[in-house]
Amino acid sequence: MHQLIPLDIEYTYKNNLIYEIDLYGIITYANANFAEVSGFRREELIGKNHRIFKHPDVPNEIYEKLWSTDKRLKKWFSTLKNIRRDGMYFWSNVHTTPKYDKNNEVIGFIVVHKPASKIDIEEEIELYAQYHH
Repeated sequence: MHQLIPLDIEYTYKNNLIYEIDLYGIITYANANFAEVSGFRREELIGKNHRIFKHPDVPNEIYEKLWSTDKRLKKWFSTLKNIRRDGMYFWSNVHTTPKYDKNNEVIGFIVVHKPASKIDIEEEIELYAQYHH
């Protein structure tokens, strides 16, 4: 997988973006809105690791903390800067909810991105800066 080159251009969106991942972070479903905003075709997203959207500005420590195995078993919410296929970025308030099979075992996660507010973005930028001294 080639490295996306970040551009300092924000991409804004209005509709919720939804995708699903398995326990290894592999995308198993993506709605049309997510495909459009990410810049990938839906069929290109399926089978890819969700890290494909990790923007280089997001400290690895934050990303690892959010997606660590002990954290994965719970619902969580965070604001994240994401990178599109063309290098533009988009901010999202990300809600993650476990997905269960018929035996009540966690088999993956439903991930919903909603447009982030300016306040959430400013707070997250401050947090990122603490990691980049």
